[in-house]
Amino acid sequence: MGRIISKLSKKDESIILQRSQTEFRYVDGRRFHNVKDVVYSLPNDEEESDRLHLQHFLLRYVWQNNFSAPIEHILSKPGSKVLDVGCGAASWSFDMATAYPLTNIIGLDISPHQPTQIKPKNFTFVKANVLEGLPFEDDTFDFIFQRFLVFGYSKEKWPYVINELVRVLKPGGFLEFDTGPSNQRLWFTIVKMFEERGVDLNTCQKLEEYTQNQGQLENIIKEVKQCYHGVRSNDIKISKVAISNTTSLYSSLKLPLTKALNISDDEFDELVKASKDELFEFDTYYNLVRVYARKINNSNNE
Repeated sequence: MGRIISKLSKKDESIILQRSQTEFRYVDGRRFHNVKDVVYSLPNDEEESDRLHLQHFLLRYVWQNNFSAPIEHILSKPGSKVLDVGCGAASWSFDMATAYPLTNIIGLDISPHQPTQIKPKNFTFVKANVLEGLPFEDDTFDFIFQRFLVFGYSKEKWPYVINELVRVLKPGGFLEFDTGPSNQRLWFTIVKMFEERGVDLNTCQKLEEYTQNQGQLENIIKEVKQCYHGVRSNDIKISKVAISNTTSLYSSLKLPLTKALNISDDEFDELVKASKDELFEFDTYYNLVRVYARKINNSNNE
């Protein structure tokens, strides 16, 4: 087969440029979303995509799976629907779409962040903000998954978010949250920094309570795994990946952290380097928390 080479017209290039200018903003060489009144402040660029891909495979190794909810029987049914909320680079979505080709995977995020040219046929991206309401009918999805969006919502918004997710979840369907990490030093600064924005990064400790209070969920299960950065990981390669993931997260927050700590870029880089050594030397770890639950089904059809 020959190569297909497509050329953009000046008009096409102009459209793409306008889209880029309105959809994203650029600060100190990093690209960010340009959505107003959203507290999520991590970058939205290739460097961050690489970190998210790395993080996905690290988490899959730690958990030894992509989800904990008992949904294998659901995913084997043709036409079942899964929603990945805050899909980011779509690592989890693509992995699931490949593993379960009969399932329709919908990735949702406030701005595009995933590959568009190469993607599974059963994956669809939807641009939307949960806080403005999900663009789906009631009882649409068999499984809803949300990972690491403790950065994405202020504390008082969590009950609304959970209610909205439950609204679009089918009776008998499952909702699952993946949360973490939580460790020391720089993390304490990050926690304080986000607290000033109304964001509680310790939400992972409260998700079980939130789901219990929602009123339409049952069979609520909480699972905890430790992700080690040192010798207790039992795999030096995984230890290096864990350290890289954590320090890359710090680097993604470089701009606000240097301001919060009142230090220069060089001082910040030295702090991250020292943190990297500390993570391994003291074999630090963070807890990964999963909470999943089933939406109550009042009908006789399970």
